[in-house]
Formats: sequence, C-alpha cells, structure tokens
Amino acid sequence: MNTITRLLLTVALTAFLAGPVYAQEEGDQWTDDGESGAALPEMVVEAENKVRQTIDKGTFEFELDAAMVDSFFASMDDQALEVSPVSGLQPHLNNLEPLRSDQPPHCWLPRIPVTPVATFFTAEPEGHKPRHWQLTITDFRGSPCRNYEGGGKPPQSVSWDGKTDHGDMLRVGYPYSYVFTTTDKGTNTYNYAGESFRLPALDYRQDGDRVLELAGGELFTRQESELTGTGEDWLLRTADEIRRHPYSPVRVVVTAESLALADERAKRVAFFLADSMILPREQVETESVQKPDLRAEMDGTVAVIIEHVD
Repeated sequence: MNTITRLLLTVALTAFLAGPVYAQEEGDQWTDDGESGAALPEMVVEAENKVRQTIDKGTFEFELDAAMVDSFFASMDDQALEVSPVSGLQPHLNNLEPLRSDQPPHCWLPRIPVTPVATFFTAEPEGHKPRHWQLTITDFRGSPCRNYEGGGKPPQSVSWDGKTDHGDMLRVGYPYSYVFTTTDKGTNTYNYAGESFRLPALDYRQDGDRVLELAGGELFTRQESELTGTGEDWLLRTADEIRRHPYSPVRVVVTAESLALADERAKRVAFFLADSMILPREQVETESVQKPDLRAEMDGTVAVIIEHVD
C-alpha cells in the first residue's frame, strides 16, 4: 500500500518592529511603526512532502485431513477462531484481539438447579434408639418413587440425585414429598411426613448429553405458546449454559398435551435461543412430543439437550 501526502504551507510573515527603523527611501528619513517601510511584505512558502508506506499482508494456512474434518473439534478450530475479521483483513490496525462473544452472562438471573436435587437431614427420635430407618420419596400421585433405608442409626443427611428406583429422572414442575420412618429396638415405628416440594427446572447429565429441562408453566402462558417474562429469563440463562459448549449440537424437545401446542412452543424456544446466541435458526433442532395424560396444571415441559458434552 503506497500513500503520498502533499503538504502546502502558506506562511504570512509580518514583522512589527519595536522601535523606529531606517528605511531606504529618498531623503533617508526615519519612519515610525506601521508606516511604509516599517513592515516586511507578506511571503508565501510552498513545499511538497512525500511519504511512502509499505505493508506486507501475511497468510493464514492450516492443513486438513478427513479425520480432522469429521471430528467435532480439531486444533485448527482454535487457530481459526483466534483470528478476528478485523485483524485478518486490516493487519495495519494492530487489532489482534481473538474472537469473543460480546454477550455478557446473565449472572443476576437464578441458576438452573443441579443434582443432587434435595438433601434430607435426619434426627433420632428423642429417647429411642433406632434399629432401622427408611426414607421414602413420593411422586405427585403419592406413590413411592425412591427409597433409602438402613439399619441402626440413620445418617446425618441423605442426598437425592433426582432419579427414581428405576433410574428415571424426576419430572420438573411436579410436586414431590417424602416420609421418614424409624423403628426402635422395641419394634415401635415413628413416621414423619415432610412438606411437598417441586423443581421449576433441572440441569443434569444423561447418556453423554447435558439436559436443561424446564417446566412449561415456568415459560409459557397457560396452554399457549407465548413466552412470559419469567420464561424469557429462564431461556436467557439456558443460552448462557449452551455457550459453554460451542462445539455441541443443540436440540429442543417440547412435551405438551397436544402436538400442535408442542410444535408452536418448540419453534418459539428455538427462535429465542438462536436469536440470543446470534445463530441461524437451523442450528437449533426441534422435536415435539404429545402426552395427553399430563396433569393440566403442570402444562408440559421443555428440554434443551446439549449433545456430546462428555
């Protein structure tokens, strides 16, 4: 790149002398300041300045092979992402900052709960020595779904990973409760019924994927596909977690009582996430599931699945 700069200088020099000067005029008369001969005439100075700047543009090269292209992540990805469009096209700007998202994490929004989903703290019956204890967690129907038990003194705490005895994960948005039972050496049984609790959302791992599951009632207006303000906050927090896995595909699975409602909600969630992360809509896959037996007050679920994170 060559750059020529022409510089034109115009200098007006006017000298006002502090005292009388001798002027070369007829009669060799002294003159006062400001009179003819007491000031120098205006002068114009013209000059030309030439500057030449040469910039060598470097190249960015990396080798490709079939195994590297087929993989989810390769060393060349890091190399390519470290070169920003500005530094690649205009190296003379000395802007060598790597690509970074200008979207700050929404730290003020509530975190999505993780496992263990609940911790139960036990206590011995006063005046009794237990020989057996049992903690039974019940689902929204009142049916036992997870059972812990042992002999002798119960542990100080029992943590529940959210799974049933059959290995299924709990259902977000649904109420759960528990009963703690102890039997002393005299075969007396003591039952303690706990208060019900529910999880609006849950972040857990399943078969190598990361699942961010949210209750439909937390995201949408009842039986509609319109997102609520709280729902948008949950999805913004979900987008923050998706950015932690930039090389993993994303899939949205929506469960609702009707297939049409599930389809509309899946599209709404996919568009919101794609817009939040500045991605093409096609990069967020969707799947709709109909379950007519859902409890009406629960209003379905939304699962955002980040694949191949382990």
